[in-house]
Amino acid sequence: MIRLIRAEFTKLATTRLIYGLGAAMAAFAVLTVAANILDRQGAPPLSADHFPMLVGGPVTLLSGAALLLGILGMTTEFRHQTVTQTFLVTPDRGRVVAAKLVAYPLAGIALSLAILAFTAALATGWLAAEEITPSLLDARLGRVLLGAVLAAGLCGLVGVGVAALVRNQVAALVGVAVWVLLVEGLLMSLLHTPSLGKWLPSAAAAALTNPGGAQLSRLAGALLLAGYALALALAGTRLVVRRDIT
Repeated sequence: MIRLIRAEFTKLATTRLIYGLGAAMAAFAVLTVAANILDRQGAPPLSADHFPMLVGGPVTLLSGAALLLGILGMTTEFRHQTVTQTFLVTPDRGRVVAAKLVAYPLAGIALSLAILAFTAALATGWLAAEEITPSLLDARLGRVLLGAVLAAGLCGLVGVGVAALVRNQVAALVGVAVWVLLVEGLLMSLLHTPSLGKWLPSAAAAALTNPGGAQLSRLAGALLLAGYALALALAGTRLVVRRDIT
């Protein structure tokens, strides 16, 4: 099993996917820090108390990047037909999928931590230029980091699970986009059902990355998202094991 997980990390490290996502997330982090510092009309003066908010700017998009990483990590095997060779080398399909279910959530977490560290360094330097010294021991910062790590890991798991169920890369990406934007976004808004909407996957992830309001608590959001992730992972693994790969 360790060999299979290591092979997944090797695949990831030798492709441009993780580096492209990292560059895009770093650029987005720069934009969020700059926007939150420069656009403060009518807002309280900048202080050390704003540090957790500055660091947490990109966390929602980071969970989306982890989801994307999981989907692409699984569907690329089917798109390029390398899945046949993979299953010939490792006939136990369940172990192959399990390795992806471990590797890609961990990769999503690593990507999130790297971008958050970059964001923290950027925010610290910018605040220092304003003669403001933030605290790295702020409990709110810890909650931001914990929420980001949990969301990234669970969204990566969801991504692999969805991809195992669908297999087709375009269908998986379009399906997730339609679900998030239309079903959870537009449809729930038109139906005026916030009590139902907060139990859906994106709202569960938002409870971790952007808590407050009418959303679930962080703990409830984490448990709900974990439930979705495990259900998709189990269903996807079962289908990959049983279905013909041609």
